Amino acid sequence: MNPHKVAVISPGSFVLPSGRSSSVERVIEKMVPLASGNLDIRIYGRTGKDVPLKEMLGPVSCCRVPGGSAYLPSILRHLRAWRPNTVDVHNRPMLACRLKQRLPHSEIWLTLHSTTFIQEKNFPKPGGMEVLAPLDGILVNSHFLKRELLRRFPELQVPVEVNHLGVSPEDFIPRWSPLGDSLRRARLEEFGWSGRKIVLYIGRLIPEKGVHYLLSAVRSVIRREPDALFLIAGSAYYGSSRETTYVRSLKEMAQGVREHVVFLPFTPYPQISDWYNLADLVVVPSGQDEAFGLVNLEAMASGVPVIAARTGGIPEIIEHGHTGILIDPEELSDGLGAAIEKILGDPELAVSMGIAGYEAARGRFLWTHAASRWSRLMTQRSGADLSPARISVNR
Repeated sequence: MNPHKVAVISPGSFVLPSGRSSSVERVIEKMVPLASGNLDIRIYGRTGKDVPLKEMLGPVSCCRVPGGSAYLPSILRHLRAWRPNTVDVHNRPMLACRLKQRLPHSEIWLTLHSTTFIQEKNFPKPGGMEVLAPLDGILVNSHFLKRELLRRFPELQVPVEVNHLGVSPEDFIPRWSPLGDSLRRARLEEFGWSGRKIVLYIGRLIPEKGVHYLLSAVRSVIRREPDALFLIAGSAYYGSSRETTYVRSLKEMAQGVREHVVFLPFTPYPQISDWYNLADLVVVPSGQDEAFGLVNLEAMASGVPVIAARTGGIPEIIEHGHTGILIDPEELSDGLGAAIEKILGDPELAVSMGIAGYEAARGRFLWTHAASRWSRLMTQRSGADLSPARISVNR
């Protein structure tokens, strides 16, 4: 019996694999190869400068085609020649619909990573239903995103499945382990930060991520924790240091407390694990709905407690009072500083939350878990044998 063929279509925004791409490409890069045990999988993405047209991503072939207006026709030529059983299109509803129209004998799934492509401004409701209705399935990364999709399109009959994302524990050194602690001490000394209490933000510097809430809390925190140091790691655009008006406003907010705030450039994955290792806590102050938030998991895998907004899919990851602290979005302005002070002022609480988060990440949120669920969904109508013994999800 021939193996079930699955084509995975990236959004075409960034070259894959690449440490300088968005979290969407990272999900594909980390999860899909783990599901290749008895599936014939090919990943399709855009080409780029100085990269080959084909490359192996572990055991999976990654094919690169021209982006932009040539993306659909280029992918279509490949798929018509290969004839996959299932096609999984990431974050591009219109592309998924067009492939369904042209490949009626393939099962077409859409994987959504955020609310961006189901918002009214990007996806008007009447036309949106016409795009979604022909699909064979929709995969989302949180129950929150499923609820949002069905709230916008209550008449949708397409199956909507939830597959929580994961983390690779080998990419992160537990903050409280002997090795993690010794590395941290050495790196803090190297930077001249010995004795500082590190509050870390990692992510894009855009208003939706709420970095301004964090910087607004600096002055109140340092009155009680004068050794606190806030590290802001990221940029407005993936892989670019170009500044926006918002980024400049953040740096203006840091004037006067510059000895307590350091802006770090965009750091490609997995080098960002070095910053997690330095942190006493990680803050995820998204003021708007965050569908999932890999930063939460990465912090947990590093054994670092998380303070996050109680919004979107974040409460599905962070357990309030156990692995971190959740704050209602409307209380970020007043409550974020107090939450930071609570963890910085109680080392035993920080350690217990960090260890609890580490255990939760390993127990519930590994890429192997996500890959196993994804494999079943991609083949559930075919009856393919996907018993655990036949799925290649080596850790």
